[in-house]
Amino acid sequence: MLSLLRVKVKNIFAFNGGSGFLMQLLYKGFYNNMTQAQLTTLIRKYLSGEANEQEKLQIEQWYESFDTSSLEFVGGDSQMTEESLNKSLKALRAKIAQEHSAGGMPSLGSSKRIFRWWQAAAAATVLVVAAGVILSLWNQQRKKTGADMAVQTLTKDFQPGGNNAVLTLANGRQIVLDSAGNGLISTQGNARIIKVTGGLLTYNRQSSNVNGESSVQYNTITTPRGGRYEVILPDGSKVWLNAASSLRFPTIFIGDKREVEMTGEAYFEIARNASMPFVVKKGSIEVTVLGTDFNVNAYDDESNLKVTLVEGLVRVSQVSTDNRQSTTRNSQLLKPGQQLILSLSKDGGAEMNLQKDADVNEAVAWKNNLFWFDSDNIQEVCKQLSRWYNVNISIHGNVHDLFTGSIPRDLPFSKVFEVLQKTGSIQYKIEDVNTIIVTPGNQIINNK
Repeated sequence: MLSLLRVKVKNIFAFNGGSGFLMQLLYKGFYNNMTQAQLTTLIRKYLSGEANEQEKLQIEQWYESFDTSSLEFVGGDSQMTEESLNKSLKALRAKIAQEHSAGGMPSLGSSKRIFRWWQAAAAATVLVVAAGVILSLWNQQRKKTGADMAVQTLTKDFQPGGNNAVLTLANGRQIVLDSAGNGLISTQGNARIIKVTGGLLTYNRQSSNVNGESSVQYNTITTPRGGRYEVILPDGSKVWLNAASSLRFPTIFIGDKREVEMTGEAYFEIARNASMPFVVKKGSIEVTVLGTDFNVNAYDDESNLKVTLVEGLVRVSQVSTDNRQSTTRNSQLLKPGQQLILSLSKDGGAEMNLQKDADVNEAVAWKNNLFWFDSDNIQEVCKQLSRWYNVNISIHGNVHDLFTGSIPRDLPFSKVFEVLQKTGSIQYKIEDVNTIIVTPGNQIINNK
């Protein structure tokens, strides 16, 4: 059973329930504009004894400043929730007391009980380890009128996506990978194409003797909405494709660089080869690496292209081609933990905005089977859901709320929207066999 923690003053809503998941509740701007990642890091350092005096003081001041009197439980089994969380929270409380007894920090007020402190913590941080699916909502414009909407029960549900993809060979032949048997499915040039259980395709080189480019053929793997797939390229590089994405690549890499083309979203783990850089192309944008891990979000229906670096070093360039001559118009070097946001203009230009302290977890959440929202509006939320569940979502009316939180992607559509709808900010109905209508939570809709 879901239980709702309502923070009346802050207008943040969180849900927890059921056992078996790591409870994640994302912090948003509660202390000196710290990010969720920064606060989480501080708490972990504090518990492990690695925090310096300044960091200890930050945690103490954050603890004291949060207004726990603004919290209340609505629904669910709050006693069960308290019991499941007290063990973890006592550890932090004991650590704080230990610091105080050592004279390292100013005294805490004695009026704060552990469970009331948990209510504050649960509204602000990923500290809590307990149960269930979670979502927090930063609701900037919610009116204090009306009761929470009841959860609609779907007569038809939409299942999450899976390992679905189509492989297009050099001769145009298409292989539906989710229905193909495991093992050797084709031979292309000097590569044997093998399907492995669990949504994995591998390209194994048959011979090390390659005389020229005549043996090179190009394949394309495409995931539909509601699909994802992993492919190991001939050089050993690994690529994960998100829903509604594609990757075009040669069956063997020769020459002075390894080039692939992509659409949609993909995560890359590139095999190192200093003499043969790896290049990912999307239109006029090129990402050049030697050996590294990074994510590229390049959906055509998004206004920005995003490159997020996890490890290594990459250079992102905008290249123009005239009379078969390529010219670099603009470029930016990325270091680990950075994200480059490119705003593409109609005239072919690209404005580059470097985020030096990016939330890498958010960028790669899809690869880790999570939806991850960070102050996202309902349009951005529905884009992710639409791609993964292969359902059309139409938004009627103005939903001003921003959503922050994470939800496992292996849940049925109804469970995800049950959490979203519990906030009271939105509601939905099934319009037809493949269309969902989303409206503001205070708007009356007639379900078919």
